Amino acid sequence: MAPPQRRIIISTFLVLFLVLTACASGSSDDATDQQSSASVPPPTAPAVEAGSVATGEVEIDGVTIQYVTTASADFELGSEAPLLLAFPPGPQGLDLTLSFVEGTYTSEAQRLGWVVVSPAAPDGTLFFQGSETLMPGFVDWVETWVTPEGGSPHVAGVSNGGISSFRYAALNPDRVRSIVAFPGFPRSEADRAALSEIVDVPIRLYVGGEDTAWIAPAQEAVVEFESLGGDIELTVFPGEGHIIDSTSDGVLIFEQLESFR
Repeated sequence: MAPPQRRIIISTFLVLFLVLTACASGSSDDATDQQSSASVPPPTAPAVEAGSVATGEVEIDGVTIQYVTTASADFELGSEAPLLLAFPPGPQGLDLTLSFVEGTYTSEAQRLGWVVVSPAAPDGTLFFQGSETLMPGFVDWVETWVTPEGGSPHVAGVSNGGISSFRYAALNPDRVRSIVAFPGFPRSEADRAALSEIVDVPIRLYVGGEDTAWIAPAQEAVVEFESLGGDIELTVFPGEGHIIDSTSDGVLIFEQLESFR
């Protein structure tokens, strides 16, 4: 049996050892926490070139979405601006998305101080055939670098983009200020039923007079929305086809969008 004095010395060393071990463990945990914090990537920086057109990509729910943006020369990241979420036509690929942003939206958006963001369909999955489920996260991300005037984006689209606009509104009725489709209409029964959820959202539809397959469903949408008390107008351009030349420079589109601000 160890003498009392020796037992005291041994106990003292044990206490000191435990204290030092605990301190070392705490320091290690702190270092781990700091390392873990440092390894968290910052939000994806937007590809925005004030006064120009830019393309970029962002990952939403594990899916990479390519997009095109344009903004006025005086736009600063984080500032407030009227925001247009523009859905592209056709297969909604990046090339066609870029073409429509450059040709239809850029000049007037930059002149009037709008920010336009146009997503391309990831892996060819259209924004009314599955990719629409990514849009809430995409818009959340957009709103990290631009504050939408009025609290929500305006929505526009051409052809498949017009159909996508109504699908977006049906799924996100509280996140749309207006809809301009040229052409477009609510395609599914669910989209038509959801018109009652966006009755306070003004809608403008444009269709070419030769585009007979799209005139009838647009007219049906007008009848349905008007019966709900909504603000909707349909303009048919005589002699024009599916892609409407009268809207190609964006002047008419932005005149309408400006009226909704």
